[in-house]
Amino acid sequence: MKPFSIGKIYLNEIKERVIDINPLQGKYCTFDCIFCPLGPTKFKTDIPHNFNETGAFLNTLENVLKQETIDVVFINPDGELLAQERISEVVNLIKKHNIKLKIISNGYLFNRGEYETTLNHCDEVIGELAVTNEDDFQKIQRPLKGYTLEDHVSNLTRFNRQYQGKFILDITILRNYSDSHEDIERFEEFIKGIKPDEIYVHTPSKKKFKKAFAIDEARLQEIKKQLSLVR
Repeated sequence: MKPFSIGKIYLNEIKERVIDINPLQGKYCTFDCIFCPLGPTKFKTDIPHNFNETGAFLNTLENVLKQETIDVVFINPDGELLAQERISEVVNLIKKHNIKLKIISNGYLFNRGEYETTLNHCDEVIGELAVTNEDDFQKIQRPLKGYTLEDHVSNLTRFNRQYQGKFILDITILRNYSDSHEDIERFEEFIKGIKPDEIYVHTPSKKKFKKAFAIDEARLQEIKKQLSLVR
């Protein structure tokens, strides 16, 4: 999505009226994943940033929420939503209108107490995983210096222990990196610890990355079935 954009209304699988919004100026993220469909991270960061356009964005969003019938707002940014210094204002504005709120994040920053209240106001939170060992985490996801896969999984786990909404774990399966039987067993261990309410399992579909990273449909369905049985 374009910076500070508000998408058109669409219907989700249960016929709710949804809009996607992007409250960021560009791609600000804690990772620079080589398989990211959004492309390279422009600003690799884990601190909040003040964007001049945020005030105008909030005014536009307020008008849309007043004028349209919307059931769900999905904060689906081109980057890490917690890089937006005023993200709590965005969340509070949406909840003021009694609208269901869904967000997606890689989840690494979920361990920070200053974000907990804001995230706990969301009805659905999506956290992400893609690899199962430290070497691949550093090589493929290229996080900020000092970040580790162990901490990533721990941050997701600790957040969900106190979160009262619906927590969804989004798992990207990458050919030759996270598709082996050992990898799937490791994902099973992660799932047992994190205890998500729902699991999304997918493989890169964008043409640019499909050839390098996608697994075939039969294997994807096999993995989905195996992970869906984890309790």
